[in-house]
Amino acid sequence: MTIPYRFDTTRGPVLNGACVNDPAHQWITIHKSWNNGANDNWLPAQAEQQTLQGNVPVSMGYYTRQDQPIHYLLADTFTICDGYYCSLLGGTSPNRLYWISAWIDPDGVAGGPLLIDPNIQPQAQFSWRTMPDNLSDAGISWKVYQNKLLGALNNTVIGYNGMLVDFKQAQDPRSNIARNGIAPTYPLDFVADVAANRLPQVSWVLPGFQVSEHPGLPVTPAVGGTAIVNILRILLSNPQVWEKTALIVSFDENGGFFDHVTPPTAPPGTPGEYVTVPDIDAVTGSGGIRGPIGLGYRVPCFIISPYSRGPLMVHDTFDHTSQLRLLEKRFGVPVPNLSAWRRSVTGDMTSTFNFAVPPNPAPPNLDHPALQAIPPQVQCVPDTVATFAKVTPPYRVPFPQVMPTQETTPARGIPSGPC
Repeated sequence: MTIPYRFDTTRGPVLNGACVNDPAHQWITIHKSWNNGANDNWLPAQAEQQTLQGNVPVSMGYYTRQDQPIHYLLADTFTICDGYYCSLLGGTSPNRLYWISAWIDPDGVAGGPLLIDPNIQPQAQFSWRTMPDNLSDAGISWKVYQNKLLGALNNTVIGYNGMLVDFKQAQDPRSNIARNGIAPTYPLDFVADVAANRLPQVSWVLPGFQVSEHPGLPVTPAVGGTAIVNILRILLSNPQVWEKTALIVSFDENGGFFDHVTPPTAPPGTPGEYVTVPDIDAVTGSGGIRGPIGLGYRVPCFIISPYSRGPLMVHDTFDHTSQLRLLEKRFGVPVPNLSAWRRSVTGDMTSTFNFAVPPNPAPPNLDHPALQAIPPQVQCVPDTVATFAKVTPPYRVPFPQVMPTQETTPARGIPSGPC
């Protein structure tokens, strides 16, 4: 038996806990881990998919405050959510579709469903409405700022783009989707818009895969934490922008890592929450599994704003569509495609703010030695490559095993006041 264990980032130059390889985390593996709600099949599900069998226990690892000091600095300063779930029991691309449109087209009538990460993004394949479409129709300004250092690779699975390139609406270069959803860059355009106090009412920011904290790329958690702080520092550089901005930091999927909390899932037959195409076996990566689609497992979420100073924890149930519902609440723009079941189960994130008291726009203290150090990303290159090639063993499970302990933080009460 393997119980959750720490990825120790203080170990030597080989097998640092920051440099582990990637657990399997696509539709089939995560559904088998979930195991009809029993939540008890994680290691066997990993063993079915992992070519490097010694890498199987990696799915049981976690980090502590010592390993992720920058993330904990943000958590100690603002509000975090312990009930924020990814939208789908699977990987990056379908979860990002939920993040931008609340949908994967499970009936297969508009180019879907997409259940796994394709090697090349399916450009102009989908035709259902997105939240940016609805925002444009309502006269609400928006942009997607994306890091484009990868050039042609931006539209591959490692590009982690905003998914709008997948939609037919984006093929007209004069369309709002193309001009606002594909053209803007991070950090250049984002920095310029903040400096000029011309950020749109809604922004999606994608700093790039190289700071995504994705295991096996290799990208360390320290790099990802620094990237979050860099976005925050850009916002803080213009107090007029910072005082009216909320930065929501979320992660698209759980990466195949174990969670003891079983996500809420829809009963069989729930409209919009099961794949209903006639031939499920023809859907790439389905494994014959029709659902449930979600919710997926929990992922971190930070709420960073003058109205969410902490340290505070929110226990409400959210998923990626909750971010869209916050926009619905704030601007009166309906979320497209959202199933009635999902709307009934998840919240709109207004409880993460306290509008009943004056905001605190004072710049937070972001001084930490970890922000001055060069993260050990170079070390991760030989570590992950060597373990994947079976030249060196994967990260070892410590022995004897010890049950983990968990920190606590004050919970935010029910706020009041208009959004």
